[in-house]
Amino acid sequence: MAKFKGEVTFKVTFKGLGVPVGFGMTNAIIFHECATQVGLKTPWSKIPKNYKDKRFNVEIIDKKILIDEKKEN
Repeated sequence: MAKFKGEVTFKVTFKGLGVPVGFGMTNAIIFHECATQVGLKTPWSKIPKNYKDKRFNVEIIDKKILIDEKKEN
């Protein structure tokens, strides 16, 4: 099995997402919803596909993936 290192940048845009305000968790709810939509982009996701929300658009903006040639002892 190859070992990799890198970075992937996703852009998630959304419109019309209703979130309660004033409970101190507004950002956490938005971040969770965005992360869920990113996870649904994979065909092997264990999240049921009915969670796919048409209010969200997920794009891969940049990816830098390299083989990690560091030897393990």
